[in-house]
Amino acid sequence: MTSLTRQEARAAVRIELADMPPSANSLRKSFVRNGKVVSAKTDAYSAWREAAIWEIASQRAGRIDGPYSLSIAAQRNWRTKRARDIDNIIKPVSDALVKAGVVTDDSLAERVTAQWADDLGGPAVVVIVQEAQESLAA
Repeated sequence: MTSLTRQEARAAVRIELADMPPSANSLRKSFVRNGKVVSAKTDAYSAWREAAIWEIASQRAGRIDGPYSLSIAAQRNWRTKRARDIDNIIKPVSDALVKAGVVTDDSLAERVTAQWADDLGGPAVVVIVQEAQESLAA
């Protein structure tokens, strides 16, 4: 079997998300309760993640068991001209994939790529999850 044939045979899931995830910098809030510092998810993150889970479920995305690679394309300047760091989009998307059951655990990600796109044709984010490619060192 050629390398190309193995790559073509890998299972893949494509997901479109209508809204941009919040930055990883704003996923949690900290406050003091009974003299202890407590951390909790922000309301904006909780709302985005819940909407993303329903959106993923409605697309009947499927499931990737075991190690996987994750590719994320995010629409540049989505509803704002404010600059964002592309790497701050990875964590919320990855968490939503776990909660939606597309992957069992984000620690199984063997490769993660994220890039800005100039025209995704509607969605804020397009995600592709693929079974991990065999190790090149094997």
